[in-house]
Amino acid sequence: MNNPNNFQYIDLEARYMIIPLSKAPTNKIATIIQVNTGPGLKTRLLNMGFVNGAKLKVLENNGHHIVVALEGGSGRVVALSRGIAMKILVEVQN
Repeated sequence: MNNPNNFQYIDLEARYMIIPLSKAPTNKIATIIQVNTGPGLKTRLLNMGFVNGAKLKVLENNGHHIVVALEGGSGRVVALSRGIAMKILVEVQN
């Protein structure tokens, strides 16, 4: 499709959106797509279960921190700062 005005086209029927975890709505299930941090923090997050493909449920997102429950065997509940949550890309079903 020719786009001479550089308009951004949005698929309004898309079933998924990829956003930073910091923007994820409460009570939604999200799948981790990518962790974009330095090597030290990335290792720590991976050890806590924040791996690509992992599912989590957003329990609280108040703009300052986000609380998530990692799904699976661990059932671990983790609170992250907004800054760290901004570096984790997730896919959320609409």
